[in-house]
Amino acid sequence: MNAQPGPEEQILRYIERFASPPREQVCDFIAGARRSIIARGDFLVELGDTTCPLHFVHSGIVRYMLVIPETGQDVTKDFSFAPTFATSFGSAVRSEPARIGIAAVADCVVSTWPLNRLTSLFDVDPQWQKLGRKLAEWLYVRKEDREIALLTLTAEQRYTALTLEFSEQIVKVPQHQLASYLSLTPESLSRLKARLARKRNSD
Repeated sequence: MNAQPGPEEQILRYIERFASPPREQVCDFIAGARRSIIARGDFLVELGDTTCPLHFVHSGIVRYMLVIPETGQDVTKDFSFAPTFATSFGSAVRSEPARIGIAAVADCVVSTWPLNRLTSLFDVDPQWQKLGRKLAEWLYVRKEDREIALLTLTAEQRYTALTLEFSEQIVKVPQHQLASYLSLTPESLSRLKARLARKRNSD
């Protein structure tokens, strides 16, 4: 059995999926991180946060959420599953308080930097710019895929696609958060899951 990569190796491998900055610079960047454990339900980025930290999630699940002012309803915009970077991207681009919060769905081990620790490297080597561009492109494509799914797929198709993509992790997500992400009520999601279970049992 292959040993699981350590935290530093996780970050290195993730960065190298998108770009190839000089190894020495990557190691310096990684060494400057602060590592911590974020308990389930706690925030990595709170709504209104002006510091805009950059996190690398080594283990666990995070959700991107917002609160609708008129109703106070907590809405789940997206999930991210380790290993991955996580930040309030819109806040970073606009230099304004975070309108999207990031919370731990399950206990998370994270490495954290001020976001400018990464952006300051964009002028140091073109590969860091490439990393930033590729991460932004990945976020855009994911956003577009979600919008298309909401417009073209049924609730059953959206749920099935999500469980196929994240089969092991999705069971850790509370049902009301999963329902919110799928644009369903918790009751509708329960009925959908029961219907799919009956369908599997009859096959």
